[in-house]
Amino acid sequence: MSEFSAVTPVLVLGGAVGDLVMTLPRLPVSGEDIEARPQGRQIGGCAFNVARVLCRLDVPVVNGMPVGNGEWGVAVEAAMQELGLPVLLRHGQMDNGWCLALAEPNGERTFIAVSGCEAQWNKAQLATLPLTPETLVYANGYELVGEPGAALREWLTRLPFDQYRLIDPGPRVGLLGEEFFAMLSDSHTLLTLNRDEVAILCGDGDPVDAAQRYAAARNFTLICRLDSDGAWICDGKHPPQHIAAYPVEVVDTIGAGDAHCAGLLAALSAGWPLPQAVDLANRVAACVVASRGADAAPDWAQLRQRFPEA
Repeated sequence: MSEFSAVTPVLVLGGAVGDLVMTLPRLPVSGEDIEARPQGRQIGGCAFNVARVLCRLDVPVVNGMPVGNGEWGVAVEAAMQELGLPVLLRHGQMDNGWCLALAEPNGERTFIAVSGCEAQWNKAQLATLPLTPETLVYANGYELVGEPGAALREWLTRLPFDQYRLIDPGPRVGLLGEEFFAMLSDSHTLLTLNRDEVAILCGDGDPVDAAQRYAAARNFTLICRLDSDGAWICDGKHPPQHIAAYPVEVVDTIGAGDAHCAGLLAALSAGWPLPQAVDLANRVAACVVASRGADAAPDWAQLRQRFPEA
């Protein structure tokens, strides 16, 4: 494992929400009554999952996650305090949202989400966030879509400095217009997509070929997360580069994409080259899918124990 010293701060933009996790034998059909087993309440949300992993890997985090004024807001702020993250954004009229996460025996997960203050953005709010030329920026598609995300989309496309921005469109990728992706076109944009999202954004066929063509047309880099097939770096200029996955027994995949994003950001914060960064991301994600829930992110000791030869 390369020497790790994270010095570059990561601005994590997006949602911290309540998670209600349940396991069930399969998803019900319409009108069916099915038994599920509760796995507890916790604070999650893509941005919070990313921030939690970064904190466990000793990466400096700038907290760009709004805290609301209700029951979930109280729980979100307490979870942030546990991570040592001061609250920089508050919303006085709305609570944070929440999500019902349903996990099946094969590890697949289904989300039913209720949005809250984390989906409401404005220019004045974003102007208060500390940003330096070195700051890495992370954002997720859940907070980017629709009219509530317009201010955040504009802010991301007009960053005053030439820094890496990692954007994970997630399942909302099809709701983000082509104009938004066109405005992101520069060599410091990293777009991370799973297999389904590559097909939605880049077209059908071989996902790596499709991602490479899309990257070439937009002048940015795609990170294609292809499950047990590992990840591919497609920048449209060089041949796609494969970064192998780390085989583990999958328990559930809740938070796997978020963990991958955090591992990638952690390595970039330490100045690692992109291939090494994706390799670290693969390791972090492997740890999360091998445990139940999104809060199973490893620290450095756990990473070294699980992958001593990495």
